[in-house]
Amino acid sequence: MGSIPPPSIGDLHVSVEDLDAAATYVERLRQYIDDTLKYEMERIKERMKGDSNNAQTVPNGTPFGAFEDARMQWRALETSTANMEAHLTTLAQKLAALKEGTEEIAKAFRDTEARNGANGKEIERLLESAAPPPTASGAPTYPYTA
Repeated sequence: MGSIPPPSIGDLHVSVEDLDAAATYVERLRQYIDDTLKYEMERIKERMKGDSNNAQTVPNGTPFGAFEDARMQWRALETSTANMEAHLTTLAQKLAALKEGTEEIAKAFRDTEARNGANGKEIERLLESAAPPPTASGAPTYPYTA
């Protein structure tokens, strides 16, 4: 397999503020999943358990009935509910990782900007303290042909 060249980024401009805002938004999405959607999943699972005050009159019955196709539908619903719950958990974990990665990228850009600013000030200080270049009054010291 050949190596994949890095993408051409051209004039890349990064807004650390936008990265911070994205991390905040991703965290809000994760909280929505944890607080609202997972709560609703628990309510759905509770309702699926049935009403203990009104026991089923048919042994092995389901809310869909007691025939085999009703039991198959019920098992499919239970499987679907479990899969949805697993997907919500996975999504919340991935959103948490995305938030963390976004915050690390923003921190790296902040650190780079600070380092670049410090380097720029150091270069400026060195240029200001350097002796001015000599005047061009004498003949050049290198071979020059026109």
